[in-house]
Amino acid sequence: MKILLFALLSLNLLALENPRQTMKVFLKSMVNVKKEVDVSKSYQKAYTTISPKFTGNLTPSQKKVLNELIQTFDKIEKVNYANIPEKLTSDKWIYDKRNYDGKSIEISLIRNKDNKWIFSKETIDSLNYYPDYFINKKYVEGVEKLTTVSDKIKSLYPASFQKEFLFLYIWQWCSIFIYIFMAYILEVVSKIVVKFILNSKFNFFKNHSKDIMEGLLTPIGKLAFFSTLIFGLGYLDFRVGTFNFFSKALLIVTTICVMWIARKVIGVISLSFLEKSQETESKFDDILVPLIAKTAYVLLYCITGLIIASHLEIDVRGIVAGLGIGGLAFAFAAKDTLANFFGSIMLVLDRPFDIGDVITAGDVEGVVMEVGFRSTRIRTFYDSIITISNGALVGRSIDNKGKRRYRRLTTTLGLEYSTSPKRVEAFCEGIRQLIINHKWTRKDNFHVYFTNFGASSLDINLTVYWETNDYSREQMEKHRLMIDILRLANEMKINFAFPTQTLHLFNEDSTEQPQDKDMYLDEGIDTAKNLIKHSISLKNPRSNANEKDQFGNNDIGNG
Repeated sequence: MKILLFALLSLNLLALENPRQTMKVFLKSMVNVKKEVDVSKSYQKAYTTISPKFTGNLTPSQKKVLNELIQTFDKIEKVNYANIPEKLTSDKWIYDKRNYDGKSIEISLIRNKDNKWIFSKETIDSLNYYPDYFINKKYVEGVEKLTTVSDKIKSLYPASFQKEFLFLYIWQWCSIFIYIFMAYILEVVSKIVVKFILNSKFNFFKNHSKDIMEGLLTPIGKLAFFSTLIFGLGYLDFRVGTFNFFSKALLIVTTICVMWIARKVIGVISLSFLEKSQETESKFDDILVPLIAKTAYVLLYCITGLIIASHLEIDVRGIVAGLGIGGLAFAFAAKDTLANFFGSIMLVLDRPFDIGDVITAGDVEGVVMEVGFRSTRIRTFYDSIITISNGALVGRSIDNKGKRRYRRLTTTLGLEYSTSPKRVEAFCEGIRQLIINHKWTRKDNFHVYFTNFGASSLDINLTVYWETNDYSREQMEKHRLMIDILRLANEMKINFAFPTQTLHLFNEDSTEQPQDKDMYLDEGIDTAKNLIKHSISLKNPRSNANEKDQFGNNDIGNG
């Protein structure tokens, strides 16, 4: 099929080698249109005399140009091909030239850069004035008249409606009001029908606010309204310039309505998936769904912009090619935007955090609220919102406190120096028993040891873990343990130390001078050996314990 289409197109291009061939292609093609013989292909072949490389279906405005041009020919004369030159040294040939209302209008052909003869831009522009110039002139005898739908509609109105009023004819004004009324009726009907279908087929709209439904129905109704106006525009017999203006304007508005509908649909779908994601334990989809929705919005806006550009006859292919050529410069200019875009992708792939996690990234600490297309929002513990670009966030070290399996407390308890060794050991064992009996503490890994002779206290290191990922529970369990430790100290009459200084006065006369060095050494050795025989240290200190029997009775006693 593509080969056949290419062959037909090549034949059309070969038929434009001189003005006579171009005129034959146009006139014979439009005769087929008049006779309703393969109308679509005949229009396409006729349009090659304006744009030889054009392929595809013609828009109403392009067909309007062809209709106006053939009707102008039919009112000038019956074309004699013998009077049209086959060989020209110049690059332009003028078929007809006149003056109308102080303007020069003409029908002419020019040689393009591919050495093909096509109708000139001046010819297309002159079609805005030729119909008015020949408004009272009849068609040439013997020429088959092209009867359009506009002519049939015009014939339904009385002759008095053929007069001009406010730049248009009265019959055109009447038709416009009729089309607007029909468009309004279709808008209302389309909203009712779509509302009935959505309510009967989808439970989503039944379970949500009516504003969501109305937000979707409004652009659907507007699309039906403007689509009706576009359909009726081709039957109002506007001049080429006026028709092209309104046609482009309505096409742009219709494109915006389609984009509006697509945006609402994306919003409804993302809301539906977001609600389902909240029912799952994983928070990955809480990030993924909004990010995909925002990406879809960006793609939708880009596609809409390209379609609008094509309606305005802007060479989109040239823009795309220009982006390819200037890709390096564009990437350099938009490096921050690209960094943020790829940063958002890396956040989704690596999943360093989920929505609701408490993280620390550099000097920022808070709860992750939203991961966007460009940035991430974090609510600090001061209840403010900090926005960090994804590119910068990926480059930071992220401490995800929300991924902690356990919550740890490590602190130092300072006892007075007057506390006896037995009471220090008993107090440590009492704390261990508290940890064992608390519900949420880890029983297999905790540390309670006398670790340091401080400047003003005997220091006991306490390290304990809670099996919870909830911040409030962590604080509550810390509170319970601290209160219980304080109660234990009160019951055992153990005092906590605070920084103090004791001043000792030196009395030289009362200083005892050692008589025998070996005697004092022997006393120290004998005392130490005696203490070891009667140790009060635990056999099993219950830290990093693996056996259940280590959590049994208190094993304070002789070694």
